[in-house]
Amino acid sequence: MIIQPENPDQLIALLRSAPLVLYGMGGAGLRIAKWCDENHITYVFADKNAESKRGNNDKLVVLPKCLKKEYPNANIVVSSIIYYEEIVQELYELGINQKQIISYKVFMPQNILWSDLDTNIDWDLMRFRVEMFSGWITEDIQSIVDYGAGKMYLQEYLAPEVKYFPVDYIRRNEQTILCDFNQGVFPDIQSDAAVCSGVLEFIYTPEQLLIHVCEHTNKMIILSYLGIDNFSDIDGRRASAYVSDLSERQIVELMELKGFQLNKKVPDPVNHACMVYMFQSISKMGQNKRKIYTKL
Repeated sequence: MIIQPENPDQLIALLRSAPLVLYGMGGAGLRIAKWCDENHITYVFADKNAESKRGNNDKLVVLPKCLKKEYPNANIVVSSIIYYEEIVQELYELGINQKQIISYKVFMPQNILWSDLDTNIDWDLMRFRVEMFSGWITEDIQSIVDYGAGKMYLQEYLAPEVKYFPVDYIRRNEQTILCDFNQGVFPDIQSDAAVCSGVLEFIYTPEQLLIHVCEHTNKMIILSYLGIDNFSDIDGRRASAYVSDLSERQIVELMELKGFQLNKKVPDPVNHACMVYMFQSISKMGQNKRKIYTKL
């Protein structure tokens, strides 16, 4: 999430005009909180998991059900992009006046591009995801293409003999192979495995990229995606610079059509609404089964 309000002085005045509550302590909520701290705006958090969230920082965390009684006149910023509509409805049911509710959107610029997000990426959080799925890469993988390689964290978890091909639209390292996926430019590299993490949301034609990856990968594909199943608010997706709106079913069906079967699926350790998938080549899986049968 990019914090860049259109009229910061006006927003600061609004947020200081009454007690302030930030509802949501996810990535968006923490970024908004940081901006408030930088502008000397006092606030408390509200979160359904207040008990477990207390102690994560020095701010007070209250349960949403207490807001009407303890903060009857507060401005309440709904600082969750994914659960925005759900939280707004909850606040109405709690008796909160519509005029008290402020959307996370007031903190964001009107037009957001993928490239705008680059300077706002929390790379340490990205490392958690990479560390998790790197354990899925098997010993028979001798080469891997990293689509959207970023700071090339994946290479740190690979055996030295594995050939690593980092691909991105920005050269952050001399090794980086420059490709703009939104211009239909893809690397002509055949590999045992491919990783496509934190990329598909920002591609206008993600199907085109997935088809290319499948046709250039022999054994295994790991990808992440926050689909419309878990994040259906189109305005929220666009506010996050997401330009594609695939469902999990669409992804799985496309991958199967191109010869890859879903083998594993887990929530992203950074954002549980996002899923991380591991697909294996159907033909290679069949070969492995035949080898096992032969040994028996």
